Amino acid sequence: MASSKHKKLVLRELNSAQVPVDTTPDELVSLLAMTKVSKTLSFTDDDLLPEGQDHTKSLKITVICNKKKVPEVLVDNGSALNVCPLSTATTLGFGLEDFIPSEQGILAYDGTRRDVIGTLVTEIHIGGEDFVIEFQVLEIKASFLLLLGHPWLHKFGVVPSSLHQKLKFIHKNRAITVKGDPNLEIGLITQDLTVVRA
Repeated sequence: MASSKHKKLVLRELNSAQVPVDTTPDELVSLLAMTKVSKTLSFTDDDLLPEGQDHTKSLKITVICNKKKVPEVLVDNGSALNVCPLSTATTLGFGLEDFIPSEQGILAYDGTRRDVIGTLVTEIHIGGEDFVIEFQVLEIKASFLLLLGHPWLHKFGVVPSSLHQKLKFIHKNRAITVKGDPNLEIGLITQDLTVVRA
């Protein structure tokens, strides 16, 4: 990094990009990573939690939905659906009139068939950005308040890492990183979406 060749390359990239004066060092690195050559996302050892690889935590984040803070949003790279438990939808202020009728049935993780109550399309604020997301509303007891699966991850090019307890995506030529909430435990939802520990 101290070489003159490296300095010239960095200066050339900075001169070709318009960099706002209030750009943070992390944003500057993201900007330089978004050169014309490549738009890639990656995780390094610097992204690991203090305990390193020695954990089995699922990736849960906090989002804003319907002007309410929603913790315990599970990001699941293995789920073919975005899921909203009926209790969460109700607490967020949505009712049956907000659901698009659905006759879809799904096979749950435990092998049982579940009927979808309806589809809920709503705006979710994640990492400083707004996303319109379609959820399948199910009457289930779950260890999450919302579940974000393949439909959201793939549509917006989100790369999650439970190992690093982060997710990353590119928006407006910027790499956005959203940190997980690794200390969250399974809890019960209350009316204001705060979490009561079980």
